[in-house]
Amino acid sequence: MKINWKYFVLFFLMFAILGYYREKFFVSINHLMFIKYWGHDNGPPLDPFIHFLDQFSYDTLYYLKYPSTVLSIILFGVLSYLAVRYILGTKKLWRWVVYSYLILLTLAGLSMVFGYLVNQRLQDDEYTLSRWLVGIIQSPIITIIIIASHQLLTQQNLASNEKRSDHF
Repeated sequence: MKINWKYFVLFFLMFAILGYYREKFFVSINHLMFIKYWGHDNGPPLDPFIHFLDQFSYDTLYYLKYPSTVLSIILFGVLSYLAVRYILGTKKLWRWVVYSYLILLTLAGLSMVFGYLVNQRLQDDEYTLSRWLVGIIQSPIITIIIIASHQLLTQQNLASNEKRSDHF
């Protein structure tokens, strides 16, 4: 099965745009939280893009990051599903996108729960592992792996079928 390069380029750009704005949003929120926590800022000026959140308290901004992360995961998940579907031209592989997301989210959650139960806080290596796993989810890595795997298996199956037909 051939890759649809038109969709490949389109989804590459969509992942890049989504990733850029996701990063910009979270960096800006962290910057605003720093200002609210310390009461000053010696760094670059606050991005105008984030001023609509200036009215919220530090705690509100902190807890706003959780639903924002969930929204980001959903957006990347939908984009991954659509990319796999349209780039490969098949609906069959949607399950692998869902399974990958569920496995990584489960591992990230278990890591956080383990860290909380063992250390009574969410700031150690378990938290780092969880953030790393969620970082994979909020990127095109899963999509790239699924597309590459599908292409390799398709080529391998074609080569096997050719060998069998040559043998007879």
